[in-house]
Amino acid sequence: MKTMNDETRHEQDVLSPEATATLLRMLITGERERVSSAVLDGQTVWIKRYDVERVPVAKWLHTALTPLMPSAFLRASPKTNRASAIDREARKLEAFRAAGLPTAKLLFRNDRVLVLSNVAPIAQNELAMLAQHGEDAAHDRLLVDAARALHDAHRRGLCHGRPHPRDMFITSDERWGFVDFEEEPEASMPLATAQARDVWLLFLQICMQAKQPETPQAAFDAYFAAPPSGVRDALRRIVRFLSPLIPFLGAIEHRGLGSDGKRVLKATRFLKTALGNAAASPAEMSQHDIKPKKGYEA
Repeated sequence: MKTMNDETRHEQDVLSPEATATLLRMLITGERERVSSAVLDGQTVWIKRYDVERVPVAKWLHTALTPLMPSAFLRASPKTNRASAIDREARKLEAFRAAGLPTAKLLFRNDRVLVLSNVAPIAQNELAMLAQHGEDAAHDRLLVDAARALHDAHRRGLCHGRPHPRDMFITSDERWGFVDFEEEPEASMPLATAQARDVWLLFLQICMQAKQPETPQAAFDAYFAAPPSGVRDALRRIVRFLSPLIPFLGAIEHRGLGSDGKRVLKATRFLKTALGNAAASPAEMSQHDIKPKKGYEA
């Protein structure tokens, strides 16, 4: 019969034996929250449990219908069970770290849980604080920086999966990092398509949150100054596929369209215009030809 120690795997014995014992007691006797924080070894850590959440019906249907999807970008990430979902997040976290990008440190894992170091400040929290104080220019500079940070990850051959300012953070030396790697679209579609999907998803937030009308274009220019190979064309295909939705969503924009629909409308409408206005450029640079922008070097 397996013991708890047999089932538990450590990353680098980062947690002390006392902290590990405290963690295991918490997992057995504590509340079964999907994500929670605790103080272990004198530091705040984040505990992600994979044994407490059922797969939402919408996500289950998305996975089941993926073979029938008419466009690659609509496919779901490969189906996982609890153990393979943990493996996926740990693997992607390590890929971002190995590429020189800041991310959370994996402190502990077993077949039910990941324990990650705290990262701060989270970009979405910074955006909320700036918006609250009416600092629109600084707020929107962060949105442009988020697009630049995503470009930096992409040109290193990476894909986040569902980029959002709440999954991005800013280090003390103003480098941008990423957390929360629960999706792996690059395993279901070509990398350029998965990266273009990342761009579209991030612009859902940029276009919705921007305070100044010029901000989406500035963010677009920051990413597409030297885009990774194939991403521009892949994004054009995504926007072309979604464009028939624009007239319908636009007609109900002020008649009860929900926030998700407004994000899709604003981002797709903007990207269609921005891509249409972009002058035809020579063959895109390969990822190996693109130099990191100042402030985002590893």
